[in-house]
Amino acid sequence: MYPIINIFDRTIGTYALSSLTGLIVVTWFATKKCKKFGLRFENIILILLSVLVGLIIGGHFLYGLIYFDKILELLRNWNNLAVRDIMLGLSVFSGGSIFYGGLIGAYIAFKIYTGHSKGQLKSELPDVFAMCIPLFHIFGRIGCFLGGCCYGIESRFGFTAHNNTLIPAINGVRRFPVSLVESALNLLIFVILLILYNRGKQKNRLIFIYLLLYSVVRFALEFLRGDEIRGIWIGLSTSQWISIVMLLTSIVCLKALRCKQQKNMSS
Repeated sequence: MYPIINIFDRTIGTYALSSLTGLIVVTWFATKKCKKFGLRFENIILILLSVLVGLIIGGHFLYGLIYFDKILELLRNWNNLAVRDIMLGLSVFSGGSIFYGGLIGAYIAFKIYTGHSKGQLKSELPDVFAMCIPLFHIFGRIGCFLGGCCYGIESRFGFTAHNNTLIPAINGVRRFPVSLVESALNLLIFVILLILYNRGKQKNRLIFIYLLLYSVVRFALEFLRGDEIRGIWIGLSTSQWISIVMLLTSIVCLKALRCKQQKNMSS
């Protein structure tokens, strides 16, 4: 695991580098797919920037909510705290990021930006957005592996980190490469969505198919995560509870869309 690398005497975080690579790949992919329905490159960039802002805000916001008790204590003593102490307390939101929060934030930003779109643009963009999520996530999880932030449980099979100054606790312990497994499964999900899209199947349903597939993957992989900050509630992590909600939501939405299609065909 290599949280930082030196390039031309400059220290660069591998997570940031991996995320930037993912953003470039997603921009190329979205541009290629959106060309056929006339979306200009600058519009694609604006959409991606909006989604990126939503992803960052949502990811940090959900991370902060894990420390709800600390936030509640901060609010109770708001009038008795100095500005420095208040800012220090609020800094919990910048201490990390949770993917599901980022996903929700990105989707909200996407819906806001494209809410006034009409015609083919409005019908095509959600499916392209759905494919971009696992595509970006592939590189994000590679960055997690290199940085060591989302490490796995102790295992006979895996990798051993050495000299990780950001997370010293993981040094010298062989751990299951859960981040790489999730990256590979995101690649599989992306391929499935791409095949469905290219064949013209499940139109306007890819986002729900993605949520269904990823929620199952994430629920299972949470048992292989070894990092301490999981937000355990009644034996399940925060992400597992969100996975259950996402799974049920996607099933209900797919069922509703199928019933609507059948109704339209019969009328």
